[in-house]
Amino acid sequence: MIYPIVLAGATDADIMNSADMVPMHFEDADGIQSRFQTLLSSIAAPEFHAPTVLTSGAFAEVAGTQMAAMDIAGKMLLEPSATKTAAGTMAALYSLNCAPDSLVLIVPADQDFDNANQLQDALAQGVQAAEQGDIVMLGVQTDRACRSHGYIECAHSLNADGVTPISNFFDQRNPAFDGWREQPAAKLWSTGIYLARLDVLLAAYKKNATRILMPSKTAVSRGHQSEGIIALEAASYRRARGSSFESAILCLQAQLSVVEMDAGWDEVAAWQVEPEVASDAEWEAWLAGSVSGEASWCKTMPHNRKAVANGHCDTTRDVTEISDTAGLASRYAEQLSDGGAIRGISSKTDSWGRSETLDVGVDHIVKHLTVLPGQSVPLSVATLGTHWRVVEGSAMISSDERVRMVWRDQSLTSNGEIQRIDNIGIRPLRLIEVAPARSAASLKRTTLQVVA
Repeated sequence: MIYPIVLAGATDADIMNSADMVPMHFEDADGIQSRFQTLLSSIAAPEFHAPTVLTSGAFAEVAGTQMAAMDIAGKMLLEPSATKTAAGTMAALYSLNCAPDSLVLIVPADQDFDNANQLQDALAQGVQAAEQGDIVMLGVQTDRACRSHGYIECAHSLNADGVTPISNFFDQRNPAFDGWREQPAAKLWSTGIYLARLDVLLAAYKKNATRILMPSKTAVSRGHQSEGIIALEAASYRRARGSSFESAILCLQAQLSVVEMDAGWDEVAAWQVEPEVASDAEWEAWLAGSVSGEASWCKTMPHNRKAVANGHCDTTRDVTEISDTAGLASRYAEQLSDGGAIRGISSKTDSWGRSETLDVGVDHIVKHLTVLPGQSVPLSVATLGTHWRVVEGSAMISSDERVRMVWRDQSLTSNGEIQRIDNIGIRPLRLIEVAPARSAASLKRTTLQVVA
């Protein structure tokens, strides 16, 4: 039996505006479930106990209403103010009435999944490691998630069918986090979903976060309890530090492991700007800010917006009907994304990966580049007018003046300044390159060692 703790708290701003709006995870509409309800559906299975929901007292009614609408019984812990994930999780652990070796699932309410079984399938891979004393994280590829839950370095290549030991975990506030681009290729973002034994979690609090443990336990024992609701005692709870669960526990824990989960979740997808509301200039300006290295968290371009904004590309047109490099790159990228077979003219294998020439025209040459994890493609200055479109993976584009990120379904045209393309992901980076014929001959690839 797994005991879920659902973190559905609120910020000070959420509480201040509670009369007019609710936090994102409670947002719903006629016929559309909220993320909170979708998550509850994912843990409505025999192997899960009734959930313990941590939320703010300001949103107790909406949480209770949404749980009742799904006929899900559970316990609610009400924080007296803005959420403190480390303190709130400790309070929830203390309130559980289960054996010390019981498995506990900690999951944020804003999570989303591609299908209902995705969470259960990922957890099944991590159960054995959790039973043996690990805190098991669920992680996603670096081009698919929000970095607010921290950054995972794996001890070795990812195990596709089970857990992988973690060598380092960085909270997003850790100064070392700023060097994530130079880390080894086996890396993931944390989803904020954790599976562990109750006694392992309590021991971690006792060892690393006593100033959070005691006030949280007192807030539960002194709290007002009524019909499955515990209103945490405000005076005691205020004494608990406002640390995140990641910074208080995970950054100091030695026995960590991760299961990769290719969830479709990203923060942007829920709040995407539709084309009828935002102009192309506004969208490009927003994207430029969202993928910069200085952003507080990384975002991906919503896959469905490309089709909505530009329409589906007509792949039956002849290449000669598309004159611009962006159009060519888009066409070939969509064919590859859809699993279409493209017969290349020639191919070349190098230490950084593989280059396959797909088409040579009067004024262009089209290549499909596959860059291995941790490898780099150095470029000459003769890249003026060359266009790249990312088919799969995450690319770091370097020039003399700046470094920027380009994610899947995004593209970039060079003004001659680009010097290098790095694969900073854990999977091969696949690019479509459309270069002017005048510079194609000079774009010779050379080997560049992995940056340590």
